Amino acid sequence: MNKKMLIMVATAVSVLAGCQTYDRAASYVKDPVVSDVKVGMTRAQVRAIAGPPSSEITLIHAKGTCQTYAVAPRDGKAQTYFVSLNDTGHVMNKGFQTCADYDKDPQTGS
Repeated sequence: MNKKMLIMVATAVSVLAGCQTYDRAASYVKDPVVSDVKVGMTRAQVRAIAGPPSSEITLIHAKGTCQTYAVAPRDGKAQTYFVSLNDTGHVMNKGFQTCADYDKDPQTGS
């Protein structure tokens, strides 16, 4: 009887762990800055969707500015998402890396 109960508990824990992983992934992709910000949007449109950035820097190699947003943690680690804006204030690129890393190689991003 104890062995049967142990198997049932182990199965339940496995199922619940799978649901938790799925929920984390779903919330990660639904973060507005990730799902709704598009290339060509204005700075004001990005701010309306994503709110204020965690930080903003002036880019050296890519020209323009870059905003960093903190998004939902993935695998227990904080994630950063950048949105780069050209000199006219329109989104040039975006992706899962820091602004400093993007500025080193401006062709990368999403």
